[in-house]
Formats: sequence, C-alpha cells, structure tokens
Amino acid sequence: MLLGDYMAYAAMLQGKHVAYIPSYGPETRGGKAKCYVIISDEAVDNPIAEEPDVELILNQPSMDFLQDLHSKGLIIYNQSLIQTEVDRDDVESFGIPATEIAENLRSEVQSKSDTKMFANAVMFGAFLEMCAPDLSSQTLKETLNHFLAGKKDSLISLNYLAIEKGKAFVKSNKENRGKPSPYPNMPSRATQ
Repeated sequence: MLLGDYMAYAAMLQGKHVAYIPSYGPETRGGKAKCYVIISDEAVDNPIAEEPDVELILNQPSMDFLQDLHSKGLIIYNQSLIQTEVDRDDVESFGIPATEIAENLRSEVQSKSDTKMFANAVMFGAFLEMCAPDLSSQTLKETLNHFLAGKKDSLISLNYLAIEKGKAFVKSNKENRGKPSPYPNMPSRATQ
C-alpha cells in the first residue's frame, strides 16, 4: 500500500490527476492485497482500473491479479518471492529480485538489521526507471518526506537508496525486459 501511496503522491506533485483506492483482504502481511492507482492527464472518472496498463506484483499469492492486466501491459514482479513464470505472452514482463536487493542494503547501512521491508521501494525504483524516468529527484525526495517524516524520518535515506538500487537494476538488466517498454512515461490509464 505504501508503494501505491508513493506512486500517487509523486504523480500529484507532477500535476497529474490521480485516484488511489486500497483494497485489503482478510489476509495478514504477505497475503493478497492490492491498490489501484490511476494516473492521468485528464480528470479520472472511475477509480477502479479494471484492466490496468501496469501491475507491480510483490508476492506469489498476488500473481492471481495478473489475469486483470491489459493486453500489451507491463508487469514488474518481485522474482525473489515469485517462483512461477508469467504465463501470458501478450504482456511485457520484468522480474527484479527486489527482496534480495533490499536485504543487500544491510551491508551498506549498519543501522538496520532487517532491510527486507525496503523491497517495495526497490520496486518503486524499477517502476520509475521503466515508466517515469524523468521524475525529478526533488519530487522523489518530497514524496518520501511526505510519508516518512516524523517518527519514520530515519527511513527516508534508506528508502531513497532502495529506490536508486531498483532503478540501477533496471538500467543494468535491460535485456530482461524483452521488447522496449510501451510506457516511456507514467501510464495514462491505470496502474495496479
């Protein structure tokens, strides 16, 4: 849900029209939950993305949502926690070992013993690199400050580092992307 918050707020700062709808199931952490983030240059008339253009899938149970992805859409998935292959040949897919990248942050920062919680920030970085490469670092910092100020202030720099790691992974692994992304900028229809 925090990843959806980041996406929606960053788009708002860019002057986009945004709708954000979280959807929690009865599951606990690690189960299926989703949020819809719609980013548009025009007013959003329906807050639910029935066929999103982009899906970011962080765990195996959430692969069930892949069936909703628009044909020719993009899936960015956490291959650290997802063992199945993307079984659709009509979409572009990009796997990123987000949890592993987040765990490796521990070697760079001595203040946190468990850095797996930054996997969502790694995924956000991958999304930005693939769909919104022109997002300014100022907008990114403003977004993190908005959600992590106060008691979570110490997490800002780690989230920023995780986002940069996600971007770097995409840049250095372009061959994993297959064909060029159909979304050179933030998607205009919907993101789940």
